[in-house]
Amino acid sequence: MEWLLYASAALIAVAFLLLAVYIARTLIVLQETLRRLTAAVNHADEQVQTVGKEVTQLLHTANSIAGDMQNKAEKLNNTIEAVNEIGGTVRSLNRALQQTAAALSARASQGQEKWAKALRWANVLLDIWEKWREREQLREKEGIRNGQK
Repeated sequence: MEWLLYASAALIAVAFLLLAVYIARTLIVLQETLRRLTAAVNHADEQVQTVGKEVTQLLHTANSIAGDMQNKAEKLNNTIEAVNEIGGTVRSLNRALQQTAAALSARASQGQEKWAKALRWANVLLDIWEKWREREQLREKEGIRNGQK
């Protein structure tokens, strides 16, 4: 029976050895996994640092663009106010021109009747003048035919 005790002790030693080898291999794999994980985390940290720098630069650029846009918007507001004032001036000028045109139109319609009468009389006088000239020409022709001139 003693041999059973030695066999059990040997079996326990072999089992312990297998357990130690298995745990050692597991720890080696775990160590390699942790090393890769550390490398991945370091790489990710570097990427985050790079992206962080780029984001900071982009924010500075965006802030400068926003400031520039604000300055330009203020200048544009001044320009729009000036255009609005010019529009008011143009409206005032249009009103004045409309009033002047209405006054001239009213005066023209009053004077139009006088001009129409004057033109009618001028036409009558021109007709009389033409008739008188025709008569004079006829008299001259009749006088030449009759041998007077």
